[in-house]
Amino acid sequence: MKRRIIRILCSLVVCISVTQSQINYNNWDFKIKAENSVLIDTLAVLGIRPDATSDFDSDYDIPRPPRAPSGNYLEVYFPHSGGSYPPLLGTKYAVDFQGPVDPVWNISVESSTSEIITLRWDSSYVSSIEKRVQLFLLDLTNSQLINMREKGSYSFNYTSKRDFQIIGAIKVELKYLMESFWNGVVQIRDTVKMYLAQSSSPFSFVDSLSVYLSDAGEGSFVFTYAPTGNYYLVVRHRNHLEVWSSNSQYLIKGTTSFSTYNFTTSVNQAYGTNALKQEGTVFVAWCGDVNQDGVVDFLDRNETWNDRGTSGYKPTDCNGDGQVDGNDYSIVLANRLKIRQRP
Repeated sequence: MKRRIIRILCSLVVCISVTQSQINYNNWDFKIKAENSVLIDTLAVLGIRPDATSDFDSDYDIPRPPRAPSGNYLEVYFPHSGGSYPPLLGTKYAVDFQGPVDPVWNISVESSTSEIITLRWDSSYVSSIEKRVQLFLLDLTNSQLINMREKGSYSFNYTSKRDFQIIGAIKVELKYLMESFWNGVVQIRDTVKMYLAQSSSPFSFVDSLSVYLSDAGEGSFVFTYAPTGNYYLVVRHRNHLEVWSSNSQYLIKGTTSFSTYNFTTSVNQAYGTNALKQEGTVFVAWCGDVNQDGVVDFLDRNETWNDRGTSGYKPTDCNGDGQVDGNDYSIVLANRLKIRQRP
């Protein structure tokens, strides 16, 4: 009877698997395999369907068959205790589909022997899913975080039941222009760093990421550590005043959509009073904070003056042309006493 149950289960898994041409952000699935020196378990499948839920979905989810009462075993499964789970089938899924918004998969590994266990998945398949879907394997024992697009396996020393999560990420599409780098048509490309700050005092940074912006001042930020919640968006550049979003933003971890924030449409997009400078129809960050202390003052002026006649990638190159000269010095002088504004 045990052998027959496993065959039926495997055939069902094959039936619901999608082909490569069908892959999109809300229609995909792949296997998570577990193996040690003797055994391999290939039953676990996770995926997304637009009409699936985080509870038991009779159209998609499949219970895991019970293991033999004796003998060696190795199993990877999705633990559940949802109210709609068929009570006679236990609390383990072999196949777990969820909806495309804020999905999180809990995964457990159990084995009869203490040794190295490796989890494997098809990273090339995961990489073929639209980039708005970001998947990370989180080892809840040691907080290791594995990008499942970049790696196809994870090994650990098994001693007792090991718990994991497969989680998504917070994704933000940013538009941000910089005085003296923006010429009214395009922006000199450069790297900025965005932080997610707590929405209440002490407004600590929870996550951060550096991105090389396009010549339109646009960039996509994927934050892997911050949980779903309210955050101020904070942007820093090597010689511009730090800018905070005017209000905290509710950001969802794991959603397939990017949250968007555009600092260029209004001075009111930034926290404070005149925290952005108007140039034509757009608003840009103030330039001149070359030492990044939050104020444009004599220290920035002196540093720029001392670098005059030099070239290279320097904070004192305020217009991004690769040279430090009188043009950069003039920018610092024009913006003296401008300050960073934050909650």
